[in-house]
This record gives sequence, C-alpha cells and structure tokens, in this order.
Amino acid sequence: MYNNFFGFKEKPFKLVPNPAYFFLSKCHEEALAHLNYAISQGDGFVQITGEVGTGKTTLCRAFLESLDSNTKSAYIFNPKLGPKQLLMTINDEFGIKSDSDTTKELIDNLNAFLMRNKAQGNKVILLIDEAQNLSKNVLEQLRLLSNLETNQDKLLQIILVGQPELAEMLESYELRQIGQRITLSYHLTPLSFSETQEYIQYRINIAAQRQGIKFDRSAYRYIFKYSKGIPRLINIVCDRALLTAFVLNQHKITGTILKASIQELSGRGAIRRHGFADTRKALFLILSLAIALFVTIYHQPLMNKLHLLLRTGRIQKADTVRSLESETKSLDTAAQAPSWSESETAPATKNARTQITRVDLADYLRNMDVHASRYLAFKYAMDLWNVTTENKAFLDSIADDQSFFRLSIKPSGLSIHRVEADMNLLIKLNLPAILEFYPPGSTSPGFLTLSQVIGNRIELGGAVDDTIVVTDQNELEFYWSGVAYIPWKNFLSIWGIIPKHSYKDSIITLKLLLYDIGFTDFEINADYDDVTQMAIEKIQAKYGVPVDGFVGPLTKIILYREKKSFDMPQLTRQ
Repeated sequence: MYNNFFGFKEKPFKLVPNPAYFFLSKCHEEALAHLNYAISQGDGFVQITGEVGTGKTTLCRAFLESLDSNTKSAYIFNPKLGPKQLLMTINDEFGIKSDSDTTKELIDNLNAFLMRNKAQGNKVILLIDEAQNLSKNVLEQLRLLSNLETNQDKLLQIILVGQPELAEMLESYELRQIGQRITLSYHLTPLSFSETQEYIQYRINIAAQRQGIKFDRSAYRYIFKYSKGIPRLINIVCDRALLTAFVLNQHKITGTILKASIQELSGRGAIRRHGFADTRKALFLILSLAIALFVTIYHQPLMNKLHLLLRTGRIQKADTVRSLESETKSLDTAAQAPSWSESETAPATKNARTQITRVDLADYLRNMDVHASRYLAFKYAMDLWNVTTENKAFLDSIADDQSFFRLSIKPSGLSIHRVEADMNLLIKLNLPAILEFYPPGSTSPGFLTLSQVIGNRIELGGAVDDTIVVTDQNELEFYWSGVAYIPWKNFLSIWGIIPKHSYKDSIITLKLLLYDIGFTDFEINADYDDVTQMAIEKIQAKYGVPVDGFVGPLTKIILYREKKSFDMPQLTRQ
C-alpha cells in the first residue's frame, strides 16, 4: 500500500524467495561459490545448512537461475515424501515419463535419462530444499541414487539444503553411510551490522523507481538488534517500518519509527498495554487504518489487480489491454538515453576516451596475460552497462571462470549467462559479451569483451592500457573457443525457467511482455498454455536458439531485446 508514496515498483521486503533480491553477503558469496565449485567438480553429495530465515531458499533459486543450458536440474521444495513418491517427483521434474510406477522401472528410466545426458556432455543435479524433513527411508533412497555412476563419474549430483538439524541427522550413526559421502558442506550465518545496512539499501535500490527514502543510523541499529542479522526478520521489521512511516507521512526512516515498529511486532506497544484507554491514540489508529485501506483500494499495483481478477474469474482481454497501456508507458520511457552504438566506437569507461590504440587480434593474443584478462574483460563489460566494479581478491582466486563471473556480477543486480554460440547469434542478441580465447601455446583461456560490430569490423575491449583489439569474423572464429558470457538484466523479474520452475506472477508478466511485442492471441492469466508456448517457440526460431518452448535466461534476453525500449548497451549501429 506504500509503493506509490515511496516510489517503489513493488514492495522491497516481501517474504518471498525472489532471486532478483538475492543479496550476496560474504557468507552467501562463499556458499554460492561452493555450489558452483561442486558442480564443476562433479561431487556426489553437497550439504548447505543455515538457521531459519538466513536465505537458504533464495540461495537455491538464485543458484538454479544461474545454471547454463548444459546443466539439467530437479528442484524438490517439499521433501515430505515416501521413497517411491520421491522417485516419481524427481522423474517428473526431469520430464521423464513412465508407463509404470514400480520402483525398479522408475530407477531404470532415471538411469537411462542420466546416461543420455552424460553422453551429451550435460550435468544433472538434484536439489532438495528443507532437507531436514527427509525421512530415514527417503535418505536411504537418495544414497542408492548416488550409486548411479560410470567408472569415472557420478551421473547425479545431489544437493541437500536445510536447517542445522540436517547436519545433525547426517552425523548420526544410523545415517553414517550418507554422512561419509558428503564431499562438501557449508553453513550460512546471519549478516553482520554493515552487511545488514547494505542488504536493506540493496533491496530498496532494486525496488525503487526514484530516490527519496533513507534509513538513519539509529534505525539500522534497531533493525540489527531486533533481527540479529537474519534476512527474514530484517524484511519483517523493515516492511513494518515503511508502513509506519507511510502512515506518518515521513520519507526518512528514523530510530523512533523503528522503535515503534518493533514494539508493535513484539506485542509491547502502548496501545496493547493500555487497552485503548487513550481515546486520542485510538482515534489516530482508526484514522490511520482508514487511510491505509483507502490507499490499498485505489492504488493497488497491477499484479495485485490481476490476481484479484483471476480469483473472481472476471479477467477480460480488453481490461488487460487498458492496464497494459498504462503499465508499459514507463517501460517505453525507461530507455530514452542514446545507446553506446550511436557513437563510432563504444567507450571502454564512463568517460570518453581521447586516444585509442588499436591492435590486431593475433598480435595481441601472442603476449596476452591470461590471468589478468578475466577481470579486465569483466570490468570493460560492466563499464558498457554503466556499472562500477571492484576487484575482490577472494573472487580473483576462484579457478572456475563461470563461478568467477557469476559471483563478480551479482552485487550489480545484473546476471551473466554462458553460451556456446557463433557470431551470428551474438550479433542478433546485440549485447556485449565476454569471449573466451586460447592464445597460441596456452592451455588456459584468456578473455576479451565483444564491444562493437561495424560491418565486417569487430572491436574487442578489455585489453591492457585501454587498447582496442580489432579483427574480422573469420579471424575471430579462428581463435575464439565459441564460449561467451553475456551480461544481462532481468528487467521485469521474470523468475525461473518457465514453466518448469517459476511463480504465477512471472507467467503473467511474461504474457504482458509478449502482448507488448505483438503476440495477442492468448488470455492474460497464470497459465502457460499452448498459444503462449507457440509464441515463445516462434521467437526462439527467429534467433536460431533451441526451439523448446522453455523460457530460461537466453530466451529472456531475447524477449527484452525484442521489446526495444529497455536501456541496454548495443553492439551494432541501428
């Protein structure tokens, strides 16, 4: 109800595990790095634990969102199942169909699926959230599944995420066979005081459409004292503080506001103590609630309106079109600034360069510092997105390149997607990309950023001394491995892989976006129907990507590019 007052596009402290709001504290960075490392090494069992509210589910969903197309995943978030039900659920998540529901056939079909993916070079992971709720029989079933392997590798990697009781279970004598198979474990801890401040500001920055809200230092102290750094409690108290400030018509969140909010949450407020003895306080509360109710009714966001209409069964396409027109006006005006492609050469930094040195690709690769190139290319790509970067030593020590890019980009609010492609696809996507090269004689890759394409001339940034590397498509493809890392922004917070792992809100938002780019033959509701899938497949075919009807990171990038009004850097001149 306070979104318009503070200038939010949505509530910043909702109690849902939205990966768009995933804050990388040092602890969460390390947990994500552990997960990525485990996947890269093919470890069998991985264990992640944390107290209630420390962000385990959000970590899971952010991790799943970041997986590339070569990794198949099944996500079990309700593990209160029997052994046979678990097998059926896993197979269903992987899209494995069976004519029989016997345990033997379920395992045989799963094993065949795993062998096919192994032959195709894919990795397969099973992630179970709230794993402390697993029964001993189900854990034994998981142990048997971990035996699915070749002579060299595990066919299925299993990640168990749960509360600290999970670790206690697996350390017990009865479950020692599973406990001994845990090759990597990590425990999430609460945020520090400084991280709590950063967490609050991070969520506000994502939700805010304009500046105008500030927490003072005393407010932060009250929040940290109440929450003890647990993200869920931070969300609860901040949401209540924003509501209190809204009722008081204040944009600055003070310690006094926090104290009142915490007293109300704790049941120690003055109203509760005096039983409404103070008539003036009672009248003030009633008036405040009346104002809040009025604002809720007349200023409800688009998504809430859609949910209400869906529940009452009265959603009509004409009403949706009118709502869409008003909702997308902001999208059309969000990208008025000229793109980098309007200049002859894309800038390597936020300041214009006065002198540019150009070198040939072959000459540059001969003397390339492959170790330094990774961060230089990443920084150059972030400059093109107008994002300031910081070189963190502990990230620089990460050997896995994909993990390095994912963890480095997360604080910016952007994502990065790894693809194996050709130049034709990258030109169609029209976005800067970090390209992987193998210089002559080197067994380790180096990196440069594809920054501009002008005719047959290709320019690569991220070289030392702000040098621009110039090449053409033939020479580029001779040295380029075909691996590219594409930075992108999930502008509308469309979460998950639709329809596999996603919220209903994300499907509605997807349909609104499709409607806005010209697909109108479907109802705007939370069903991912055949007409919507056909629209997605048509767009995928246009860009030459696998036509599977699933909306993952690459398809989202394409959809945002199709919209043509989001503020993104470009490779080519229009």
